[in-house]
Amino acid sequence: MRVRLPRFLQITGGDAASLTIAAAAVAALTISLWLAHGNENPGGIAGIPVVIPHHSAALLTSEPAHVRDPRVGQIADGIIEAQQREIIAIRQGKP
Repeated sequence: MRVRLPRFLQITGGDAASLTIAAAAVAALTISLWLAHGNENPGGIAGIPVVIPHHSAALLTSEPAHVRDPRVGQIADGIIEAQQREIIAIRQGKP
């Protein structure tokens, strides 16, 4: 990733407000990455219920899709069925 500070200063004129906003954005990104990196994912059985919203979101976006290519449709149908089976298994306590 290249730092484009000279170009940023050229575009914005280098005024204090622009530099403050840029510094705040860099600080927010740095803090966010640090916090995300520091969080531990629950492992084992404790982490499995977290998967349900992830799979449910995938189903909500996949099911209404209108796929024209039959090969892609078969793959999508297989994914939908697998995700539904996993959600049922998780809810029944069979990870």
